[in-house]
Amino acid sequence: MFVRCLVLLMCCLMQTQPARAVDGGVALVLSGGGARGVAHIGVLKVMEQMRIPVDCVVGTSMGAIVAAAYAAGVPLDEMERQVRAADWDAIFANTVARDLQPFREKQDASRNRTALSLGYGNGRVLLPHSAIAGQELDRFLQRLIGSADALSNFDTLALPFRAMATDLETGALVVLDDGPLWRAMRASMAVPGVFLPIEREGRLLVDGGLVLNLPVDEGRRLCGSRVIAVNLGTPPMARERLQSATDIVLQAINLALEQNVAQQLAMLGPDDALVQVDLGTITSMDFDRVLETLPQGEAAARQAAPELARFSVDADTFEAWQRQRQARWRVPEPVVREVRVDGLRYVPADAVVARLQALEGRPLDREALEASIDRLYSGGDFERLRYSLVRDGAVADLHIEAAEKSWGPTFLRFGGGLSADFEGDGAVGLYAGVSRRWLNRWGARLDADLQLGTTNRFRTELYQPLGLNAAWFLAPSIEAQARATPVYVDGKKLADYKVRERTLGLDLGYEMGEWGEARVGLRRGTQRAEVLAGLALYPSVDLHTGWLEASATLDRLDSPFFPRRGYAARLRVERHHQRFGSDQDYTLTALNGSAAFSYQEHSAQVGALVSGSPDRDLPAVARTVLGGPFLLSGYRYGELTADQVFLLRGAWYRRISKLPDSLGRGVYVGATYEWASLRAYASAGADDGIFRSASLFVGADTVLGPLYLGAGMSPEINELRFFLQFGQPY
Repeated sequence: MFVRCLVLLMCCLMQTQPARAVDGGVALVLSGGGARGVAHIGVLKVMEQMRIPVDCVVGTSMGAIVAAAYAAGVPLDEMERQVRAADWDAIFANTVARDLQPFREKQDASRNRTALSLGYGNGRVLLPHSAIAGQELDRFLQRLIGSADALSNFDTLALPFRAMATDLETGALVVLDDGPLWRAMRASMAVPGVFLPIEREGRLLVDGGLVLNLPVDEGRRLCGSRVIAVNLGTPPMARERLQSATDIVLQAINLALEQNVAQQLAMLGPDDALVQVDLGTITSMDFDRVLETLPQGEAAARQAAPELARFSVDADTFEAWQRQRQARWRVPEPVVREVRVDGLRYVPADAVVARLQALEGRPLDREALEASIDRLYSGGDFERLRYSLVRDGAVADLHIEAAEKSWGPTFLRFGGGLSADFEGDGAVGLYAGVSRRWLNRWGARLDADLQLGTTNRFRTELYQPLGLNAAWFLAPSIEAQARATPVYVDGKKLADYKVRERTLGLDLGYEMGEWGEARVGLRRGTQRAEVLAGLALYPSVDLHTGWLEASATLDRLDSPFFPRRGYAARLRVERHHQRFGSDQDYTLTALNGSAAFSYQEHSAQVGALVSGSPDRDLPAVARTVLGGPFLLSGYRYGELTADQVFLLRGAWYRRISKLPDSLGRGVYVGATYEWASLRAYASAGADDGIFRSASLFVGADTVLGPLYLGAGMSPEINELRFFLQFGQPY
């Protein structure tokens, strides 16, 4: 402990003496530019090769991110390594990776129940504040600088640093000079309408480029009679690039930026230097092209070498400056004294602190801390969860800044879909639901779901954990539904069978976090079934139902509709018996599973469905229904029914085009093959034997759900059938 305290004391003493390599001071000023801003690293590489030290750094937006990392002492090769390793799609996504999502959220998404999600409060519908919450971006910034310390002044960094931000309410320039370094970086690049604003001392802060994108005068004010300015420019996007509301917002900002940059460029004098980087067609949102900017930044700096040469120093002076700049980087981690949480409105602070208390009394384990924050964030209650350290010698308080979703805790969900076979048959389902979270301090949640269409269903369930952050839960439920099932004989539709059910249920379950859940429960209700139209091939029934149900579900797919990796499975067993109040006696077992693999742009998915009963003969309403896309695609929905089913399926697909973020993930081409062995016992209209199907399709993974357009054929009927499916209608 003594050694750790001594090291920390030495680092702090070094931090209070920022390098001053040139009389009069040299300020490095880095402009904003979004994805273009990574070019600053290329410029800095050439400056270090030329042995050019600086006395302070000032930046805006992405320029503030590079400037902050440089001021914190991060070596350039480490900066470049992190930029190259970054998953930019994930960093700028507004959703948690599906691997980390809670099981209940995954299930809603796989049924297309969250295609549109809104909030409700104070008698009105509430919308999110931005397109991107920025949780992953915050994590990237903290990893980049290697520190989450709350600093009393950015002058205590190896190089004094300032970041530019804009007061969203007044439009005034805000110069950030203290607090957690990552927070200043984040505020400086919070593009309005794209990222959430950052609150600081009662102000809402957004991208500093709106007021000062190339802060020459601030750099001169901080340390330098001389300035090295690096300007990336923000050229407007061509008309064909303006495809979304986000693009239009950025275009308007870019037009404004060029005006204030021109004013700052006019302040440069003969003793200053300007590095003007030409990045061609790369725009501020082209994060898939960031690596292209590095060599262009180097090239621009070499072109400006005659101007930069007068800032060079001898090798010994530069080496001493470099050692001092990097001295603060990677200081020893402090012992966590206490975890503190603020900013909460409806989530109990205990629910957050309880997940983090294991960190207290130990040296900070950042991996364990970030894993815990990931689990908290993935629960869906927070817009963002950030942390900072308030050091006191060798110990520190861990401060958690929790911003709950401003449109929660009551959420409205919409989804559904339609399916058509272009022969007059199909299915449609429109879904609407409401979810109220945190009904009590243990995290109770009430869900009410309504579906209208081919199947009309209303279901409400209370999910009650049996303790704070407990995995065990109780789930009472009420459900009423009416569903229509077509009846086919030899490929001809002869009737529509309508089933009406009302059910009360009570489950005891165990949730395995993002992996899945297991349940066991009782059901009691009534069931009425009758022919709606056509021949009376199935008998009419009016009876009481009751059964014991056990289920286990596992979901590790990375996408519900076009997965590239992972696996999922669900096992369900129902025991219908008079001891549970049933007029019928049978057992039903169903197992459905799939796994996905990928190689480069190609993906494959294999799966199996096994269902049936050891009792062999099932009631008509309990038989498995097949036909339609990916369930024997050469047949129409409901064309096949059976008491026992063994189905194998395989699919290949390849993304051929990426969709704009506002529309979805991509467009795909693919093919499927399905093989099934069906067995039917003493039931008119059911099917028996081996059935095969193959299909070709074009699909799209859209924000409103999956879209498939394809054609299927079965060698048993030798007839080409076309299908269209959008969303999930069943």
